[in-house]
Parts: sequence; C-alpha cells; structure tokens
Amino acid sequence: MKKKLTRQDKKIERFRNLIEDRYANYPTGCGSSFGEILCYEIHEQPVNPRMDWSSFGGGYCTGITFKELADKWGISVTFLGELIADHCRRLEE
Repeated sequence: MKKKLTRQDKKIERFRNLIEDRYANYPTGCGSSFGEILCYEIHEQPVNPRMDWSSFGGGYCTGITFKELADKWGISVTFLGELIADHCRRLEE
C-alpha cells in the first residue's frame, strides 16, 4: 500500500522536480536526479575558502554551505533541511 502524501510531502516533491528541471538546462556533469544535484552542490563545487579546516586532509573543503545553497535555491535553510532529510529517507528505501 502506498503512503498517502501530506501537504509537506507534496511541497518537497514539487521542489525536487523544479530543481531537476532547472538543472536540466545547466547540467552539473554529476547526474540529473535531485539527489545527485544536491550532493553536487554540497560536496563538489569548487574549493570553498570559507571552509578552511585542516581536518579535511588538504586543509580545505569543496562545496557550499547550507545557507549559501538555500540562498541560491531561494528557500529557507529549514526547508533545505527538510529536503536533505527527505533525501536521506529515500536512501534507506
């Protein structure tokens, strides 16, 4: 039996589809699914000088911060957190 989608589930699904559509015109080279796009933005962007901790092996980290990604996508950090949690739940399926 399929789970009945809540209003929030539908909002997340619409946004995931919107991001996939937006990135279809500007491919990342890392895949076209929402999960691949999310991971690209968080982990694969060019070196982020604001994340300069020696614990990252080479003394830097790639990617953008959650706040930067939320701003880029025009959403709140809280909603970005919900998107990330939804992504993680889907990984367990």
